[in-house]
Amino acid sequence: MIKIAFIKFGGMAIGGTEKVLQTIAAELPKDEFIVDYFYCDAAPYIGSDFKHIDTDPSRVEYVKEHGVNAIKFNVEFKDVTKPTHDWINTDFWDIFNEDDYDLIQTGRSGHPEYPFHMINKTPIVDSIHLSGMAENKPNSLKTILISNEQRDRWIASGGPVDRAVTIPNPLSIPDVGDVNYREEFGWEDKFIFGLHQRRDNHIFSPLPLEAYDEIETDDTAFLLLGGSESYQKQAKDLGLKNFKHLPTTGELEPIHKFLNTLNVYAHGRSDGEQCSSSIIEGLSHHLPMISHTATSMGQKEQIGDAGEVVEDYLEYSDVMKNLMNNKNYYVVCKLNAEKRYREIYDVPSIISKFVTLYREAANA
Repeated sequence: MIKIAFIKFGGMAIGGTEKVLQTIAAELPKDEFIVDYFYCDAAPYIGSDFKHIDTDPSRVEYVKEHGVNAIKFNVEFKDVTKPTHDWINTDFWDIFNEDDYDLIQTGRSGHPEYPFHMINKTPIVDSIHLSGMAENKPNSLKTILISNEQRDRWIASGGPVDRAVTIPNPLSIPDVGDVNYREEFGWEDKFIFGLHQRRDNHIFSPLPLEAYDEIETDDTAFLLLGGSESYQKQAKDLGLKNFKHLPTTGELEPIHKFLNTLNVYAHGRSDGEQCSSSIIEGLSHHLPMISHTATSMGQKEQIGDAGEVVEDYLEYSDVMKNLMNNKNYYVVCKLNAEKRYREIYDVPSIISKFVTLYREAANA
């Protein structure tokens, strides 16, 4: 049996990185892996007003139901004035001992980071979720990059080529049938655009609603799941008639009920994506996709021929109109979304890559 520790600050939140680690931990075959998942609740940052999403009980329950040992530690503050983003007043080291594990799985930014810069014996498999930062740590055997664009940036920042492995984010996709919100909202005959995002003002993008405002009619609607309060304010300021907001949730069924409601996934994020969990979820529902350019462009790699990535809100609105009015174009994007999910993001094939990687790392 291979014993592996997952370690993540705020690790039972519903953010993209956290859900990825939770899914890997849950989906690993338990006849081969003993999986401990170390997590803490969100804690205030020293040096930033950023607020990490807090623990969601449904995510704790999810991993436990899949045979994962969820182990909670405490952190009073995260000090981002320190280059390593130290955890202040933590009992992590009272609970964790690296000698107990064959492997450690991270989910992090790429720079030398607490507590991993203090774990120097046990082999580490790094999963990097931002771009432009790399380190050459001797016991970091493999570094998982979640898009080819991110891999290129990581290598350009000094990451060793022979350590870099590209594996997309795995996401558990439940079968919820045909349940949706159309009848509940009286939207049975509307063409519905929608966006799912964590509640974070730092990643708010005005483009999806600016574009939707250009094309709204009595026959269209926009549905937002989660997301920054700025979206709701923007919708009010624009005077959108058919806009609804659903509260943030970590439960899978309402997320996929939301996705079942949509005709088009209208993505937007101010800083772009590396490998968006929400885009993968949208592709799993065979939804045509629209997004826009940003600092990171992993979303373009993900969407591919399942839609378009545009420069501004006017181009965005043009694609919206084309998807509504050009049935052949809509069907082609829908079929391509289905194909991209099946061939690139299907969970069993991604998990099999992690299993192979862990076997090799444990025997290195």
